[in-house]
Amino acid sequence: MNDAANLRPDEDAAMEAAALWCIRLTEDDLTPAEWDEFEAWLALPDHADLLQDAARVWRESGAIGDWPEIIALRSKALSQFRQQSQKRWLSGTPGPLRRGAAWAAMLLLAVATAGIWYVTRPDAIETGVGERRVALLADGSHVSLDATTSMTVRMKDEARQIELVEGRAKFDVAKDPLRPFTVAAGDKLIVAVGTSFSVELVDGEVRVILYEGQVEVRDRADTTRSAVPARRRLMMTAGSELVDTVGSAAPPQVSRPDLSQTLGWELGLISFDDEPLVGAVERMNRYSARRIRLADPALGAIRIDGMFRAGDVDAFVEGVTALHPVRQRIAGDEVVLEAR
Repeated sequence: MNDAANLRPDEDAAMEAAALWCIRLTEDDLTPAEWDEFEAWLALPDHADLLQDAARVWRESGAIGDWPEIIALRSKALSQFRQQSQKRWLSGTPGPLRRGAAWAAMLLLAVATAGIWYVTRPDAIETGVGERRVALLADGSHVSLDATTSMTVRMKDEARQIELVEGRAKFDVAKDPLRPFTVAAGDKLIVAVGTSFSVELVDGEVRVILYEGQVEVRDRADTTRSAVPARRRLMMTAGSELVDTVGSAAPPQVSRPDLSQTLGWELGLISFDDEPLVGAVERMNRYSARRIRLADPALGAIRIDGMFRAGDVDAFVEGVTALHPVRQRIAGDEVVLEAR
């Protein structure tokens, strides 16, 4: 602690900055401008070492950060620490916090957060209109992305975290019991270890199809650790599909679809089995710059069956207009479906 008393003001401020960057990197989704600010700070002499020291404290704290009582402690400590640090930086006068106190504050916040393992930008993987892609993740897991799909990947020492922003992806997860594999989509979190499943965001719904193994689907805000599962937790078994409306309190629908048809999109085929037209149109639009639009939202409730080649807008429109009271109208690059 004697060394701490002899800290120069600029060293003191750099330590506080390292502590706060650890908090922000763990707690926040930084904007591109904030990432630039962080990288500029990190490039300064000794700052990388300070950040490593801070990260080590977080890492050695254990993994209890999602217990409810710890979450409350984290929020309180985080708010207080940010306010104190911001006041010191805005005033331009280094605060009285010294090395021992700084790392003690970091340790308090570390215990209140599961820990920080890698301080890096999340990797973004995406596909464009009509593009499909297979990606190999750092842990050996395979991901097959449908067209017009976007996701972020964070690989940590004790967790593998995916966020599906839009579209659909199928995950063949490498087995690693000590590193759960989670996919966040809408307001749902899908938790797996080693298994095969797909997740899709379409028409305001989260759709999960489990091909092998087991996954648990829970509310994204559910961080409770308890021997008794939370009300909105559901353990899926192989061969089942879960459909849950984002933001709805209603229980999810679970069915057993034809798995071979659900995988058709990987081969460029789209299968509909009593699907609402609104969702079918959204899927078809992933594959073609020539978009389909419903003139009346009420048409979205029409139920659609059949299999179509991805991107074949004409065949899809022909099938819909032949079987339902709907006609097409061309408006520039759009095909507008309207009631007849």
